[in-house]
Amino acid sequence: MSSSASVAGSVKSAGAFMVKRKVDDRIKTLIDDVAHHKHRGLILLVGDRAKDQVVNLHLMISRANHNAKVNVLWCMREDPDFGSTGKKQQEKRARLEVKGGLSTEASKEAFQTFLAQTNIRFCKYKETHKILGQTFGMAVLQDFEAVNPNTLARTMETVMGGGLVVIVFRAMRSLRQLYTIAMDVHARYRTDARKDVVPRFNERFLLSLTDCDTAMCVDDDLNVLPITQKMKTYGKNRKGDVYDSDLAVQGRLQHEVDLASVKEKLRPSSDVGPLVQLCQTMDQAKTVLSLMQTVMDKRLDSTCVVTAGRGRGKSAALGMTVAGAIAQGYSNVMCTAPTPENVQTLFEFVIRGLKVLGYRERTDFEALQGASEEFAKCFIRINVFREHRQTVQFVSATDTAKFAQAELCVIDEAAALPLTLVKRILGPYLVILSSTVSGYEGTGRSLSMKLVADMRRNTSSGAADARQLKELSMSDPIRYGPGDSLEKWLNKLLCLDATADSWQLTTSPHPSACELFYVNRDALFSYHPLAEELLQRIQSLLVAAHYKNQPNDLQLLSDAPGHHLFVLCAASVEASADTASNSPASAMPRQRVPDIFCVIHACEEGQVSPQSVKSHLSHGLRPSGDLIPYTLSQYYLEEGFAKLAGLRVVRIATNPALPRAGYGSRALSLLHQYYSGSISLTAAKPKEAPTKGKNGDAETGTCEEVGKDPCVDDGEFSATTAMLAPRAHVTNLLTPLVERPYEVVDYLGVSFGLTMELFNFWKKAMYVPLYVRQAPNELTGEHSCVMVRPMDFDLRPLQQEFRHRLLSLLAMPFRHLPTDLALSLVSDLEVHDPHRLSSATDLSEVDHHLVRVDGVVQATSEDIASTFSPGDVQRLRLVSTTFIESGNVLDLVPALARLYFSKRLFRCPDGTDGVVLSHAQAAVLLAVGLQCQTIEELGAQAAFSGVSTQQLRALFLKGMSRLSEHITALQKIAKTRQKNNESLSVGVGKRAQALLDEAAPGAAVFGGNDEEAEDVEEVYDSHGDLKGLKVARKVKTRVCVDTALLRDTSSSVSGNALAVSQNHESLQDVFYRPKKKTKHH
Repeated sequence: MSSSASVAGSVKSAGAFMVKRKVDDRIKTLIDDVAHHKHRGLILLVGDRAKDQVVNLHLMISRANHNAKVNVLWCMREDPDFGSTGKKQQEKRARLEVKGGLSTEASKEAFQTFLAQTNIRFCKYKETHKILGQTFGMAVLQDFEAVNPNTLARTMETVMGGGLVVIVFRAMRSLRQLYTIAMDVHARYRTDARKDVVPRFNERFLLSLTDCDTAMCVDDDLNVLPITQKMKTYGKNRKGDVYDSDLAVQGRLQHEVDLASVKEKLRPSSDVGPLVQLCQTMDQAKTVLSLMQTVMDKRLDSTCVVTAGRGRGKSAALGMTVAGAIAQGYSNVMCTAPTPENVQTLFEFVIRGLKVLGYRERTDFEALQGASEEFAKCFIRINVFREHRQTVQFVSATDTAKFAQAELCVIDEAAALPLTLVKRILGPYLVILSSTVSGYEGTGRSLSMKLVADMRRNTSSGAADARQLKELSMSDPIRYGPGDSLEKWLNKLLCLDATADSWQLTTSPHPSACELFYVNRDALFSYHPLAEELLQRIQSLLVAAHYKNQPNDLQLLSDAPGHHLFVLCAASVEASADTASNSPASAMPRQRVPDIFCVIHACEEGQVSPQSVKSHLSHGLRPSGDLIPYTLSQYYLEEGFAKLAGLRVVRIATNPALPRAGYGSRALSLLHQYYSGSISLTAAKPKEAPTKGKNGDAETGTCEEVGKDPCVDDGEFSATTAMLAPRAHVTNLLTPLVERPYEVVDYLGVSFGLTMELFNFWKKAMYVPLYVRQAPNELTGEHSCVMVRPMDFDLRPLQQEFRHRLLSLLAMPFRHLPTDLALSLVSDLEVHDPHRLSSATDLSEVDHHLVRVDGVVQATSEDIASTFSPGDVQRLRLVSTTFIESGNVLDLVPALARLYFSKRLFRCPDGTDGVVLSHAQAAVLLAVGLQCQTIEELGAQAAFSGVSTQQLRALFLKGMSRLSEHITALQKIAKTRQKNNESLSVGVGKRAQALLDEAAPGAAVFGGNDEEAEDVEEVYDSHGDLKGLKVARKVKTRVCVDTALLRDTSSSVSGNALAVSQNHESLQDVFYRPKKKTKHH
């Protein structure tokens, strides 16, 4: 097609007449370039009649690709009316568009022809996950308000080289109106107390187009809108083509010719030749050859690690390798991934690989799909029965016992699995791991940082149990050619290509020499060169630290109200930050981005009205945001907690180059000091209206004020429209905490997947657990945990309630929780430290035999008697001897363990020391008594892998013996107290009897006539001085010996021995029979 080619050809087949119009040469050049280089183009189509120009763009891209049939992916918010199969609905909508002036008869006929003759896949944005792995020649994205970073990355990835991505916008005066547009996702970011959303992501999206070489903005008449300098001068001053002219005629690139040469050389090989014919890139072919070499060596102590970005064909390479392993005689091949959907590409290429190797479906093998409704269309097993029975099956990563029979184990997306789980899967068989390290499904680099690093060290050390390690990487994309400009632009926009270069540090100061800085989000997402470098570093740390990442996290960080970002840097960065502020864009790149040692992403929560809490919880709803307030309000049935203002740490990431160096603890300590008012002495004022503040905080400016450049006029689109460019001046990128007012909060909180390492980290930072989710996470197998650090209110009532529930739940949903982790959860008081135990002990009521430890009343002999019978106590005494077996007291262990872990046995009622078990003894007691595990099950845990069963049983018996001794001590204290009471009673009785003996002889003690006597009473004045005596006559009565005092005293003295003997009667006393005396002759 020449430069004067028209776009009217698309409607000739419809029999309608359309006026021919010359297409701008820049559009034609762009389409020819992307088709020639196997790259992809981006078209921003603005206007109410943009839908009609999609037809013309489709025709142009089809002709540029040699009249190929280009299939189309059309994404929208809801089902389209024009995509309906009903002709009446299509005709009705077309008539309305013509009547409203949005279309003409000719364009209507052309669009209907386009719908009828083109293979179009209509897809809602919420269903874009279903198109993964498919390939299209063109993608149309309409309803821009419903687009989010996830859908943007998913849909663009499906477009093949030589295709177009068309983003349709409604008519607007300027694209800068997108700065203020309300996106659908913003509704999820708003909470009851925080509703002002600033769309910083849209501004950065438009500004990033200045770096996309294959982007073009056009109106609904296909007129180019030069919003960037590259669009204005596209195609001018073009250099010569670097590709071979002969290859250009053939429509192939140099790397395609090299791949064809490799395929031809390996065609005679029956083992790998057919498999290489399926490869699409040189990277994929090299990976398959390398993996097949390991498979054919049949070394079962080898591990192969394949890392690649999204869309590089690593899952397909694994599938071909599995097919080759079946041909080499491997019988049991186990495949695992976070979900069965993750291995569907692998199973598809296993089937394709078996077919090219000569296997026939239903004759030599069969493929089985899942029986469950959720995975009904997912392949989970392939049975091969050509020579002998062979199996390729999907196994859940949590069923580690099933991998014992494997000869080859394939772990796809290994970085999305918990690291401890991956380590347990490794065994005496060949293991192949793959992981996506970049792209929209990048799952973090924990796999390469930790597991692979450990393997590399073991291999280099030459240890006896070291596994042979082979590392492979893939970089060539499958669907499009290398060096694709759209891929580079998308990776930079969504921070998908996070590499280890961002972690490099120039210095490593002591944590105490570092300070926490607040990151201004307005400046961070301004697309300034210095801000972009800082953003890429921050995102690389967050991606490396977390097991699951997605591009939507970036929009959450940029747009959500109440979210804050902090970085820990060297204290000297303050000077450079001041120098960088208010400097022009040309001078900014000369400034150096400081080394980042830790990143904290936090968000404000709480301040929810009780009415909102009742309304949501009564309908079973939990709105997005306010995670901790709603969780704890529902768990404790305490609506008042939601009214408190809190700050939740969403993510915290330390630099992988300096792990466990104390930077994370330092950052959390400074964060607590900041929000407690110890750093900044000024509290932020409550926001009454969205006005722009001097610090440019997330919620202090309206959308128009934050995004608008005052130098640009929002005129209509024309050739003279001002081009997009980053703002020349931005506010401070980093602000010292001392200069920024702090938000007033009542607590700091965090929610994370419960592991021993993370729990100890947060516990060290003085956070206390208040909630553990009973159902584990399906992906990681971890229980979600909420921990809180209060500012100035007492959390002990909630702590006691949490411990009370947890002790009962350990035998049910938390039975398989690691015992060392469960012990840390219930042991919130460091009782092994005498000073802490002493400070937590309250002896103010020890005279009344009432002692408290951490607010908990200590158990007495009466509490023991109400829980255990005399026979139970006797069994506990004998458990450490050989009279009875330990199994005879298993029924007593749960109650005894509950008493101990309820903090009721740390002190005696008289204030003396109680019993404090060692960590090992307490762990065994908790596992057996509260988690209802056997000693053998306890020994199988990772924390007790080096402890034998005999040692664990000895620890159990030792702990039981110490608890029994404490119970005996409590009984002795009770006996002593009882003897003292008895002595007091006897003394009172003797004094009463002496008073009776001293009675007058003439008195009628046992009877007689009553006699009158004088009653003398002393009289005192108001000051207590004796004034005189008052004499009165009274009638003397007989004194009966059988008074209440004498009766109580007599019964106490006479029944003392019987009471003591009855209190200490046991089963042995009941069934005791004295031996008969033998006569000695």
